[in-house]
Amino acid sequence: MTIAATALAISTATAQSPHFVGAVTCDKSLSGLSCSGKVAGLGSSPTAVFVTASSVEAEYVCVNRGNNIAPGQGTEHQNVTGPVQNISPRNGQITFRNVLLPAPETPSAGEVCPNGNWTVRLLHLTFNDVAVHVVQGDTHLIKDLGDIDP
Repeated sequence: MTIAATALAISTATAQSPHFVGAVTCDKSLSGLSCSGKVAGLGSSPTAVFVTASSVEAEYVCVNRGNNIAPGQGTEHQNVTGPVQNISPRNGQITFRNVLLPAPETPSAGEVCPNGNWTVRLLHLTFNDVAVHVVQGDTHLIKDLGDIDP
């Protein structure tokens, strides 16, 4: 192998061009949003993965002791960022699983119910402007997923 060919092979092996491989999937439950996917073209340093949403709409109802729902309860809106999951790449790739964007904290009955002795129950979540972030050094790769409200 010539010197030029060796130099080309070394620069190709260390070149970084991060990109998502295939689809990023997210599953929504009343606990929050859990996203999984794969990224290639990374270097070998640790990589942080997290999920954000510009807002989460959480719809709550108040339930009395007879298990009846009180009408007219509101919706809460909060900005959320999920915890960071650190992953060490193998061969410039990472696979992330179940990176969580948790549901907002449930307010107390005294905050949202006409009677503080009632129970607050979460009915529905809508995640607005969801994005998966992959950060390695100065590289910040973002996958916009839009609104998630199946």
